[in-house]
Amino acid sequence: MNCQKCNNTVTTEAKFCGTCGSPIDSSLLGSIIAADVSTDIETQQLPMVNFPEAIKRGFNNYLVFRGRATRAELWWWALFSIVGGIITSIIDQFSGLPGILNAIFGLATLIPSISVAFRRFHDINKTGWWQFLWLIPIVVAVIISLLAWGAGLDGRSFYGTVIGIFIVLTLITIVLLIYFLVKQGDKGPNKYGPDPRQSVEVVD
Repeated sequence: MNCQKCNNTVTTEAKFCGTCGSPIDSSLLGSIIAADVSTDIETQQLPMVNFPEAIKRGFNNYLVFRGRATRAELWWWALFSIVGGIITSIIDQFSGLPGILNAIFGLATLIPSISVAFRRFHDINKTGWWQFLWLIPIVVAVIISLLAWGAGLDGRSFYGTVIGIFIVLTLITIVLLIYFLVKQGDKGPNKYGPDPRQSVEVVD
């Protein structure tokens, strides 16, 4: 830093200027140090995740249930899982294998599918357990059937009612899940992590 009177360079520990003898204002010293160490944070919009990048992220984040994922990352991964399942089924059929390749592919992509869905729900500031909403119709149908069986209820009309309830709940669940998964993620950081659409740079 410099002396305020003669502009001579002095050390940060100096109380007086060695040239003119003027006292050094310690309050100005603090402001100068603060200015020197202050930084600005700039965010830059990242390009949309493409198909190969989504597959790479899916396997690289195999067991990563924290953080956030964009809509593109989830839906490209879903497309990969569907197409991969179809291709392996066709190979199994023509090769005479009893669904072995398809089963291996399904097991290999099961956990990454769950983890990317966790991160996608985190992107809209919701817990990843929301993805298991599809279990509700099954649980409700099983409970109703067990209660009916215990009460001795039977008949085609009764089970037709159970099936109807199951279908309605399933449709509602599908609509809700699609709504959540196509919803734009939170802009900027949320409680689950930084925005995956932005890169953060610290500028001195």
